[in-house]
Amino acid sequence: MNKKLLAFTLSIAVAPNFSFAQVEPTPSPANSPAEMVLPYEELPELKASEILRPEILNGPHHKVREEVSTYFGANHYVIDSEFGVFEAEGNEMLVRRVNEINAIAKLKEVSRTDQYKNALVTAAKAPVAAAKSIVTDPVNTVKSVPKGIMKFMGRAGESIKGMGKKASSDSVNGSTARDVIGFTGTKRKVAVSLGVDPYSSNAVLQKELDGIAWAAFAGGATFQLATMPIGGGVGAALTVTNVAGSLEDLLATKDPSDLKIMNRKTLLAMGANSTAVESFLNNEAFSPTAQTAFTLSLKALGGVANRGAFVKIAGQNSSSEADAIFCVQTAALLAKLHNGEMPLARIAPINNFPTCVAKDGTVVAALQWDYAAFTARADDFSKLLQAQTKPPATCFVGLSGVASPHLRRELESRGFRVEDHLSQGPLR
Repeated sequence: MNKKLLAFTLSIAVAPNFSFAQVEPTPSPANSPAEMVLPYEELPELKASEILRPEILNGPHHKVREEVSTYFGANHYVIDSEFGVFEAEGNEMLVRRVNEINAIAKLKEVSRTDQYKNALVTAAKAPVAAAKSIVTDPVNTVKSVPKGIMKFMGRAGESIKGMGKKASSDSVNGSTARDVIGFTGTKRKVAVSLGVDPYSSNAVLQKELDGIAWAAFAGGATFQLATMPIGGGVGAALTVTNVAGSLEDLLATKDPSDLKIMNRKTLLAMGANSTAVESFLNNEAFSPTAQTAFTLSLKALGGVANRGAFVKIAGQNSSSEADAIFCVQTAALLAKLHNGEMPLARIAPINNFPTCVAKDGTVVAALQWDYAAFTARADDFSKLLQAQTKPPATCFVGLSGVASPHLRRELESRGFRVEDHLSQGPLR
């Protein structure tokens, strides 16, 4: 899996080809084997029970496995649940998956009610029943729609008009586009009411959302869906910013096409190059949620010059959901710093990593990084950062997760300021 952007952190190669891996420790020469020291760290195997908050570790419907490996800047979790085994690549994805498991439980509970069963009977008789295959099985019904309901939900946006024409030729009551819009709008509202991302890549969640949304849309049922006890999936994905409420409102009220139009206008207004904007908006690594969250965080960097550079980096280098999360979280960390303790002046990328310069001249690297160790590449990257500094200014490294004691000592010995836990996420 290509994780270019995840590699642009403390373990990235500073050469243009960006090797991903944090290297094995290399011993330094010493007078004797007994005196040999290891200047670089091995990445540890973490223990879920030691690093996670209790409500994340265990819940009524899930349990996180004890062994947690860490590499590519992300902690890798395995979650056992009554709905199957889920994997989570990174702290932020872990919180999302736990929220989604709770949401699945709630949706299944609703699907056992008489109201739901009666709604399905009504839906089967409704005039829109002929369109059910469009909204629940777009692959075999409309060839122009990407495979899978998640892709359909996420990318239907700007192709809805074309689907309307297709519907007329297929004689699906002449209302395919209207029915799709109605169903997807209902589905978005159901998801947001549960505090989860309507465009999640979680196939189990999507299947349950489809069922409840269809009963509500075509069957006329009104379900009262309580928000899950742990913060919603959308909000949890933005734990370091104050834009979660705005994002949830936008997701509930706007379809992907409207979101794209809004995001395009916002990005162009901040000075981003039109080619870079289109590359970003059409990059399928970004769901409508990730795309909008990234845009909102860049907008929160009011007055910061060269924000378009980050848009270009995101559009050109992202090829996976993990890359998109990296961009969203890094932009969110920068917004938190800018609107808090460290106002930023401009974005000044180093080898496509979006470092910044603060108004006081400090070189800033905000890293969406779960566990950062002192590796050879961390060493190289820190030296590269320092080379950008003009005395008496210094360097600041802010981590969403945890800095190892060794890394903190090394960087502070060079005059760096280091702050971790900038985004608590699931950590204690």
